[in-house]
Amino acid sequence: MDEPEIVVVREWDPEVFQRRVLELEDSGYRVRLESYEILPEMNPETGEVIHLRTVEMYRPAPKVETNGPRPGPRR
Repeated sequence: MDEPEIVVVREWDPEVFQRRVLELEDSGYRVRLESYEILPEMNPETGEVIHLRTVEMYRPAPKVETNGPRPGPRR
């Protein structure tokens, strides 16, 4: 069975974060809700304490469909 593709979205700007999450959802990724975090951290560019948003997203492995006949009951 194939492992799902994992992408971690980390952004300082809430609008950029939301836009990236929506773009990934549109391309088939799903949010792993238990991984969602908002953490106060220092922005390395400005030294200002702001909130870093982080979430893991995954693309589910494709479902395998069988096209053959299903076995009937054994006699």
